[in-house]
Amino acid sequence: MLRYKSALDAMRDATLFILEDNLHMVSFKAMKIVPANYIIKKALSRRDLKPGGLVVETSSGNFALGMAIVCNRMNLRFVAIGDPIIDESYKRQLEMLGGRVEIIIDKKGAAGYQKARLDRLHEILASEPDAFWCRQYDNDDNANAYSEIGQQIKELIGPRAILVAPVGSGGSSCGIASSMRNAGADCTLIGVDTFNSVLFGQGGGPVRLRGLGNTVMPKNLRHQLFDDVHWLTPELANHYTRLLYSSTGHFRGPTTGAAYTVARFVRDQNPGVPIVFLSPDDGSRYTNTAYLEDSNASAFEHLAPHRLQWPTEYDANTHWAWMHWNRKSIQAYR
Repeated sequence: MLRYKSALDAMRDATLFILEDNLHMVSFKAMKIVPANYIIKKALSRRDLKPGGLVVETSSGNFALGMAIVCNRMNLRFVAIGDPIIDESYKRQLEMLGGRVEIIIDKKGAAGYQKARLDRLHEILASEPDAFWCRQYDNDDNANAYSEIGQQIKELIGPRAILVAPVGSGGSSCGIASSMRNAGADCTLIGVDTFNSVLFGQGGGPVRLRGLGNTVMPKNLRHQLFDDVHWLTPELANHYTRLLYSSTGHFRGPTTGAAYTVARFVRDQNPGVPIVFLSPDDGSRYTNTAYLEDSNASAFEHLAPHRLQWPTEYDANTHWAWMHWNRKSIQAYR
């Protein structure tokens, strides 16, 4: 039996599962609790944030929950600025932890809500000069928060591994891979993105798979760390989310399904090499979305990814694409 002082302590821990030979899943209850806890504690220690102060961030997903749980534990006020993907039950879940949730409904002409959310955040900062902004996209402490987890993976898996990581802010993928390499591991990093995300040279359309990709470029994303990149549609990711649950009992979210899709492919291409993929959250928010049966799901059973030479070499019918990134900067593919 594990013993914890708080829910926060328990939720910061990750669990390593062996799904099959050389196929491992690092599972989190809500992964963004890790950087939220680290960032806020560092801010308090540096006195960038005063005891009882206000914490603000733009998030419609797991970082909002992580921030809420940390602030509740530390008696801090918080404001989460999100968009309509936050349904009423999730909004209430955050509010019960003592903070305020603002839902932005006007994109102000942008492809996504992120710019409008950031505009509102800056309004709050202007009105509350002592407020602390976590800056999950641009704060080095996001990646630094995962250092211990990267070291643990290296100790448990060994000196050679391929890490398959969903990419949003760049914190977990870059933080864990850097930590593993700094600990002496031969770590290949494979990023999992979604179509129309700007992260790896695409963009220009709606990002439909929430939790993956971005409409703004985070400074935390260090492109030179990545060996390969995969792009998936939500339909494909949802199919493998359901398959993971039906075949293993792991009830996870669609970003996990996307990483699982890629991890299976990578394992077949690299026999004998341990594959580790990240699972950011459970499936509780997705019962009415990712877990709804798709009548076209059989088409995905034997689907192979389309290999690209350039990030934009795909069309509207492409469900899955990949390319060798070769640890290059983003400028190399623009």
